Amino acid sequence: MGLTKGFTIVGRAAIAAIVLMFLALSLVLGFWLHSSYMSAVRRGEDQVTATAKIVAANAIWINSLARQTLYRMDDAFGAAEALPDDARIRRLNAATAALPTTATAYVVAADGTLLYSTDRESSPADIVDQTYFRRLANGAEDHTSAMTVMRNTDRHVFLSAARIERNDKFEAVAILAFDVGMLRSIWDAASLGPGSTVSFLRRDGKLIARYPEPKEVVDLGNYILFTDYMRKATSGSYVSVSPVDQVERLVAYRIVERTPFVAIASVDTGAILKPFWTDVSIAALIVLLALCAAVVGGLKILHLAHADARHTAELAEALRTNQVLMREIHHRVKNNLQTVMALIRLQGLRPETVQRVNERIVAMSAVHEQMYGFDQFSSVTARQFVPNLVRTLVGLHDRDIRLTFEIDDIRIDADKATPFALLLNELLTNSMKYAFVDRTDGHIRIRLLKHPDGKVLLEVADDGVGYEPVATETGMGSRLIKSFVSQMDGTYGTERARGTVFTALLSISAR
Repeated sequence: MGLTKGFTIVGRAAIAAIVLMFLALSLVLGFWLHSSYMSAVRRGEDQVTATAKIVAANAIWINSLARQTLYRMDDAFGAAEALPDDARIRRLNAATAALPTTATAYVVAADGTLLYSTDRESSPADIVDQTYFRRLANGAEDHTSAMTVMRNTDRHVFLSAARIERNDKFEAVAILAFDVGMLRSIWDAASLGPGSTVSFLRRDGKLIARYPEPKEVVDLGNYILFTDYMRKATSGSYVSVSPVDQVERLVAYRIVERTPFVAIASVDTGAILKPFWTDVSIAALIVLLALCAAVVGGLKILHLAHADARHTAELAEALRTNQVLMREIHHRVKNNLQTVMALIRLQGLRPETVQRVNERIVAMSAVHEQMYGFDQFSSVTARQFVPNLVRTLVGLHDRDIRLTFEIDDIRIDADKATPFALLLNELLTNSMKYAFVDRTDGHIRIRLLKHPDGKVLLEVADDGVGYEPVATETGMGSRLIKSFVSQMDGTYGTERARGTVFTALLSISAR
């Protein structure tokens, strides 16, 4: 039975060791994976933030190009009737000569007539009913449109347009149409991977341009970017599911100052976390290998534990025998002390002498009772020992004494327990004998506290009549107190403060 129990304990210890090993490994791998995840996220944020800056720079360039070109087109338009058509076209060609191939210029008269176009392949459909045209006709100076589809070519474009007026009269609209495909060069250069996007948004949430191109025009005015993030900061990043194609992406945005543009760059979170998932696979392989090693090691440990179990059981049996013997010794010592007390009572000594001796024997007996009663052979617990001893000693006197205790978690060394008990006895006897003259009640406070220097502070205070130093220092009790304190490498003092307060610093704590 004992062998089986010993084997079980060792087996549990082996399992606990394996579990602790896995916990340690899990902590290390967890920290590594957390670092890998945060590193992947930071890399992704750095990439999309840098790309958003590039997109913003292109937005500034496009806005500047559009403003300058539209200004030149307005200037080239001349007076309403001043230039022949051929001369006006030559001036407009010069004004639009520096346009990139992704931009097309138009001039449309107030009645919708196409006056000029750089598109040699097709002509735009009637635009008089278009929102941007109506706004310019009604007095707006310029306008940047959301992404739109050219009616005659089905091209996805966005427009920058300006009002042309002469003598406060609306004459025409100058228009630059930019192909949204122009963002592809930025997308290619960024190399954010499949699932990434670069976009221009208008500040009211309308999509101006995006690559890859969406299937339809999108209004993002109620999207979290506009309802939350842009209200808090002019630039930043966040993770969200795109309302355009329902793909979760890490998005970086930047409001482009002095333009109608918001620059956007985004990358698929799956692409960002790909290195992290690679590390997860490596971690899983490490865990699998560690598990195999743990199983082999565990079996080996259990095999060794089985060999050691018999020896452990024998040691446990020897320990139990030793505890029984120690308990029996202390019990016999206590009984012998009680026999001594009985013999003293038979000697015909004065009652006062018998009582003082009996009190000291009770104090010594309490130490042995604590040891065998609680199997505390190397030290005794102060919180159990001191209150029991004090109540026993005070109970030997016919007085109604109220006791209060303040005791730290202290263990009293077995070698110091007896002088400590005898010291308490002398202090309590003095209080019972001298403090409460002509009284049947009183209050005694016992404090045993840890001291910073490693010693223990003992304080015994009563609310009695105080003490007379000359009378007390020459008595037997005072000599015994001095002797007991000396045995515990201590110092002590007594003062009168609403009674008597005895304090001592003692070396009694078990190391």
